[in-house]
Formats: sequence, structure tokens, C-alpha cells
Amino acid sequence: MAMNPIIKAQLKTFKEMNPSEVMDDSDLFEVMSIFSIENGVLGDNLDPFRVHLKGSEFGIDGVAITIQGTLCTDLDEATEILSHGRNHTSEFHFFQSKTSAKYNYGDVSKFLDAVYDFFTDQNLTNGAQLEDLAEVKDAIYSNAAKNSPTLRCYYCTTGSDNELDKIQTLININKERLSELNIFDNIHIECVGAKVIQNGFRSATNSSTAKLNFPKAVTMPSHEKVDEAYIGYVSANELLEIALGDEDQEGQRHINRALFYDNVRDFNPDSEINRSIIEELKAGQVDSFVFKNNGITVVSKSIDRKGDTFTLEDYQIVNGCQSTNILAYVGALANDVFVPLRLIGCKDADFVSSVIIGTNKQNEIREDQFWALRPFMKDLEEYCAAQSADSRIYIERRDNQYRDVQVERTRIVKPTDLMKAVAAMYFHQPHRAARDYRGIRKEFSGRIFNDHHNVELYHLAAIALYKFDYLIRTGRIERTRAIFRFYALYGLVKQHHNKADLFDANIKTQTAIKTEILSLLNDMDKYAEFIDEISAELERIISNSGLTSREKVRDFIRTESVVSSLTTSMFPKA
Repeated sequence: MAMNPIIKAQLKTFKEMNPSEVMDDSDLFEVMSIFSIENGVLGDNLDPFRVHLKGSEFGIDGVAITIQGTLCTDLDEATEILSHGRNHTSEFHFFQSKTSAKYNYGDVSKFLDAVYDFFTDQNLTNGAQLEDLAEVKDAIYSNAAKNSPTLRCYYCTTGSDNELDKIQTLININKERLSELNIFDNIHIECVGAKVIQNGFRSATNSSTAKLNFPKAVTMPSHEKVDEAYIGYVSANELLEIALGDEDQEGQRHINRALFYDNVRDFNPDSEINRSIIEELKAGQVDSFVFKNNGITVVSKSIDRKGDTFTLEDYQIVNGCQSTNILAYVGALANDVFVPLRLIGCKDADFVSSVIIGTNKQNEIREDQFWALRPFMKDLEEYCAAQSADSRIYIERRDNQYRDVQVERTRIVKPTDLMKAVAAMYFHQPHRAARDYRGIRKEFSGRIFNDHHNVELYHLAAIALYKFDYLIRTGRIERTRAIFRFYALYGLVKQHHNKADLFDANIKTQTAIKTEILSLLNDMDKYAEFIDEISAELERIISNSGLTSREKVRDFIRTESVVSSLTTSMFPKA
């Protein structure tokens, strides 16, 4: 049977969005379905190509493990997050996709067997990627406190077959089997057809729109960077109408994570403050909420007012994550609750960033938000996006910045990832880049993203990182060598420059080194050879250490002695 025509058209669009990814339609549909579910249905901001499994793993096409909302594909990424704070929230998402138009009982059964196996014996689920993900899983459970992870499983097809009776029985049996493991807070298993994928793709590539009934709106004072703004209060039901996504197969509506500035998964109903508010609502004290709550702030690029109805285009809830989650959590108990609201119509990205910071001063502000306001970051974003197709990079100064823009997902670089690459290349910190992001940020915060810095060097770091990951993703470099990523970036500069801060060198030196490195990066065969040489030498150093376990090897390469040994053997004259 031919593929659903709308899915086929969306797949063509997705291929045009990601021209560098060489895949057949079957593999690309696997990635697109992950993109539609994660970034559309669930409202996350994940790179679907990092979620996708590249081999022929038993029954599974993709796995997304998130901790505090951050995708973790290996132990380093998980350890960096888990080492800070307690009571982390985490989720496991599994995907299997078929271009067929019907749900195949055998394939669904195989998929759910693979998911169960991943959390038990791991006799069926093997391969380099799944081994890395299993280490992430083990790290989550070894650090588990009050919060058990959520499990979500999606079997995707391109059809509209609604005959799910036998499949639903299979789902129920597997839900019970997985529940008996007693390791999940919530389990969701869903067979997804063309309609869900279509709508998810549209949501993932279009700006958010909603209508809000705001009868008590009062016009706020004028501001040169604000088109229009209102303050007042709305019913909790109205707020939830713009904060919740569509119903899932079980008739539930979940928070649309894409709408929030801060991390929606940070919500914990068992925290002391949230528990006391929930108990008040359960006790019927709904009238007090509007007086005690600090309020919700919504920023929209466009507001069209007709009477008391406000149509919002491309909006974000920049303050009020906890309040919104509480109201969603208590369900019908919120029916008579009112919430203070500020609605701001503004297209100026920098002013929006300042509003985010100003309305979240009681919370920990991510350093990324301050970086987003720096003039240098705006210059860097423009410079990187203006390069020719093969060298183009998109610096994501705020989450979901490119949601409604057709750009290659793998070319989007977050400031946090760019800082890791810069630390490895220019500050000679390859051993710390993967796991000690916060330490590096603290130590080098005054020496990065400075106005006088050369944007070309940052672009060079972003391109080097992107092309390394591309070589891994396409199988040109063995996946087991992905852990040497930051050592490869370190070597690119170290072979030409010995001092630990290229930003301090004169422009002539910077240009000469940049030209040499770009020449290598522009020849993917030579770059692959360079990575293999670095990796082989690191493997020799590891072999001489006598270490064999994966965890001990990862710890070993995070030491200064490895940096010293590699430098002595490969760059003695640098």
C-alpha cells in the first residue's frame, strides 16, 4: 500500500530541512516520526537524529532518555546533570516506526519485548548505542531518590487503521508486565497513526497559536519595545487552555513543554511548597489562590484583540511554570480558581529575554539566558547563519528559537554545547568538557563570549563539533570513539598553537590557524583520518593503563594525565 500522501509530503519537507542527512525514506521516516512525537506532540526540543538508533537494533528505532529535560545519550551527559542537585526527574521514550499502513501485532509485540529487555536482561537489546544508553539508565536508577522515571513507548505507522482491539490487549498485558518491575512512576504505550504524526509535524514546525478569554484585562503603560500589554486575572481553565496540548490516546492532556521558558519537568508535587498549595486547593480554599500567587507572564509576538478574546501567535509562558503545573495536576479542583496574568505583545527578542530574567529572579537563572543578551551572541548568531550551506550553523540563544523555521536540526548548536567545544579547543580542557560543564562555566565565564572576541573562532568550534558528530552519525567513525570527541577538537588547535587561550593571540595568528583547521574540516576524509589517529593513540594510552571496564575508562580519560600523555606523544612540538 502506498504511503499516506500527507505523510509523504511532510517527509519530503523533512528531507529538504535536513539535506545533509543521507537516508532512505524508511530510515528518514523513523527520524521524522520521532521528531513529530518529541517536538510536536510532547513539545520537547530534542534533536531527533540523536534519538534515532543507526543500526539494526532488535525491535527499537529510537530511544530518548532525558534528565531534567536534557537529552542524555551517554554516561558523561548523564553524570554531569546527576552530579548537581537531588530528586532529578527523568523519562524514557522508546520508538518503533513502520512505513506500513497497518499495525502489525508481531512487530508491536517485538517492540514491547525489546523495551522490557532493556530494563531487565538486555539479551536482545545490544549494540554500541544501546550499551551507552543502558549506562545512562543505570546511572539514573543508582541516583534515584523520590522520583521514579516515566516510560513512554510509541509504535508509529503511516496508516489510519483503527482496528486496535487485539493490539490494545497486547498493550495492556505489557503495561502490567512493565508495572511489575516497580521502577516507573507512569507508563504510557501508544500506537500512533498518520493523523497523530501529521499533527505533530505541524506543531513541531509551526508557531504556537491560541485564543484566550481575558475579560478583566487592563491596558499596561506604554513601552517603546512593547506593541501592547495587559494585566489582570483569568480563570485557571482559560490558562490551561493555552498551556495544555491535545488529548492523547487515553484522553489525557499534558503540559505543552514547548511553551515554557523554564524546565517543566522541574515540577515536583511532593515538594514542600507545592504540596501545601495542593492541599489548600484540595481543602476547597480556591478563593485564596489569586491573592497568594505571583502570577503568570505570557509573551506573544502577535496579539489580536476582539472584545475580551485575545488571539495569541507564537507565544511563550515565561513565568509561572510551577503554578500552571499545579493547576493541571489538581484537575477539576482548579475549576473555580483565578490566576493573576500579564500578557505582553513583543517582537523584540532581547527585551523578551530581559522579561524572562526579570520575572524569574526568585529562581536560578541559567547562564545561557545572560549570554543570550550579550551583543556578541547576537553577532555570532548572525555570522554563523550567514555562512554558505556546508558551513552554516544556527546558534540557539533561546529554547525552541528555530521551532517554526525550516533548518537542519543537527546544525542547531546550544550555547552550552558550544562552550564545551570552546573549552576543549581554546582553553585546552578536553578532559573536563564532557562532565564538568558547570566547573568550566564558573572558571572561564569571564573569558568566553566577550565582545572583543573573533566570531570566526566560535564558528570554527561549532563546525568542528557538528562535523565530528556527523562522521559518527553516518558511520564514518566508529561509535565507540564518540567519547573522544573533545580530545579530537583539542588536537585540532593543539597541533598549531600551544598557548591555552587562542582568543589572546593576534588576529594574524588566529586567521592562520583558522585557515589550517578549516582546510582539514572541509575534507571529511582527512578529518576522519585525524579523528582516527587521535582515537587510536587514546586507545593505546588506555590499553597501557590496564583498565577494561567502560566506566573506569570514561573516568580515566577525564584526567589531566591523559591530556599530558596524548600531548607528549602526538604534539611534542606544539
